[in-house]
Amino acid sequence: MKITKYIQNIVNVLQANEAHLNDLDAAIGDGDHGSNVARGFKAILEQNGQFTDDSLIEKDLMVCAQQLMSKIGGSSGPLLGSAFMALAITLKGHTTFNNQDIGNGLKAAFDRVSQLGKSTTGEKTMLDALKPAVDAMKNSNGDINFKLAAEVALKGAESTIPMLATKGRASYLGERSIGHMDPGACSIALIFDALSNVDNVQVETTQHTQAQESIQTMHHDIQPITKEVNILIVSHSEPLAKATIAFVSEMKNGDFALEYIAGIDSGAHFGSDPQVIKNKIEQLTIQSELLIIYDLGSSKMNTEMAFSMLTPDVQARVKVASCAFLEGTLIAVTSNSGTSAQELKELVESQAKMEK
Repeated sequence: MKITKYIQNIVNVLQANEAHLNDLDAAIGDGDHGSNVARGFKAILEQNGQFTDDSLIEKDLMVCAQQLMSKIGGSSGPLLGSAFMALAITLKGHTTFNNQDIGNGLKAAFDRVSQLGKSTTGEKTMLDALKPAVDAMKNSNGDINFKLAAEVALKGAESTIPMLATKGRASYLGERSIGHMDPGACSIALIFDALSNVDNVQVETTQHTQAQESIQTMHHDIQPITKEVNILIVSHSEPLAKATIAFVSEMKNGDFALEYIAGIDSGAHFGSDPQVIKNKIEQLTIQSELLIIYDLGSSKMNTEMAFSMLTPDVQARVKVASCAFLEGTLIAVTSNSGTSAQELKELVESQAKMEK
């Protein structure tokens, strides 16, 4: 099923509502949600050459996931990317689709977003618009028809207006978050509205004879541990990451790598790319263990997403510290000598807490 026309409609709707979504986000967040999601789906459209009439649906959806994770800043990137990944896995091998097939895929997407964001409905998030759309698709028979899903998704988004935000950046505002529609829920409603207006919906694809394809992974020849623990910091901001590295490097004492992943589009936008994080982790764990320190919630999500894409032997070499960003990095750099990644993680977490 060639998905280009679906993505084109989504891009058209998101770009037309970009300013509105930014205004919604400005009231309870950073004010850039509309620009972020529009950029992410536009990046998918730029991959149009990979989408053909006989391409595997899971392959196309994985391309979507990659672009959303690498192009959208903040938490929306990993959340929407993980939703598309779950959808791809659920629909793997399908060549025909109906409402229930899509509903099952969307249910898997809902579960993955809920797990990654540690949230559920009623907390003023995109899930409040996604859940009713999931139910509408799962409870409908027949060929693909997004119209009912679009209607209930909009009602779900509207239901967030009187809610108190308990997750994400909006939760920092407390009761001041009441009275505003959640921009993530609004963008989900807009996406379903775009899908409901695609003409001549194609519900069957040609059987593909090639082997199942997936996101390409870097070949990783893991070797015995022979070096000190490497350190990787993951930040939403490249200038912040660079400044942190520059500050703590003066106190670095040992033969270990100290590197960062930060920003998207070469640092032009806030955020981080899970695929880039994954590749860097694989590079830094060839002969060493690795400690990762992150700054904000979206960096944590992207790190978790990257970790989930690693092979078990690489995962075993990685530890992630939950601590104050600058203090934790400084402690890790000055204490990294003759210790394991687990020991360094425990030291960093205990001492960074005392420094807060």
